[in-house]
Amino acid sequence: MKKDSGEKILRSSLSTLMKRFSATDIISSLEKEYFSSEPGYFHLSQIDDNQILKKARINEQKLDNIINQIKEKGFASPLLIIKKGERYEILYPRIYYIAARKLNIENVPCTLINIAEEDMLVFLAKRLEEDKNSNIVEMSLVLNRLQKRYHFTQSEIAEMMQQSRSQITNIMRLIKMPDFVLRDISNNNLSFGHARALSTLPVEEIRQIVPLIFLNNLSVREVERLVYGLKKTPHLLAQENTIKEKYGCQISISPKTISFSFESEEERERFVNSLSSSNV
Repeated sequence: MKKDSGEKILRSSLSTLMKRFSATDIISSLEKEYFSSEPGYFHLSQIDDNQILKKARINEQKLDNIINQIKEKGFASPLLIIKKGERYEILYPRIYYIAARKLNIENVPCTLINIAEEDMLVFLAKRLEEDKNSNIVEMSLVLNRLQKRYHFTQSEIAEMMQQSRSQITNIMRLIKMPDFVLRDISNNNLSFGHARALSTLPVEEIRQIVPLIFLNNLSVREVERLVYGLKKTPHLLAQENTIKEKYGCQISISPKTISFSFESEEERERFVNSLSSSNV
């Protein structure tokens, strides 16, 4: 496995990682430190966005809700921040930090946490899994960092997250999508299923399909069929055209299924009768 060109990063064992993720170690110890620490006020200009998560856009509707909540009630609890050189960086919850910036608040209540990056990733994975204000793009960024910097395999991450390997692969693949798709996912305009279906296409084809999804309100299954149609070989297309001309129906051939559609019940009946009377 390719290593970082800089300092060598030593990974924890999977059992240690799972212990942390199960909230028996890093989560509980952080919460203990959090609730026992005396929060203070930090100038917002001293705090930067989280360097791992900053590529993920915040859902605009959820952000507006948090902004209104802060206006009415203030901060329910201090923000968790970490030290980065001479400055600070938001750890959690990021959406409140973005809301404070939108409101131009000068000083925000914070608790400064001393935490190693690997533990920070485990903490974020746990919190993002539980937090309704998070999004799947943030999770993708965290899991990719855990793999690339600390060399955990997707199978190990899947075991930690108690999800299938294919699901983790699809989540981690999201960050390779173009920015306009990530924006639509963050704002719930596109679902994770839509993005998963689009992820194997080049950017230009994705750019052409996304407006069609909105215009025609396409389901994930419909997008999957559309994507597969774009990737069909000339041989499959020729087979579809032959069957279409012979039986007078619409047909779509996928790896495991053949779908027929008809303009009327009469056309369907003629097709069924032609099959029944054939020698096949």
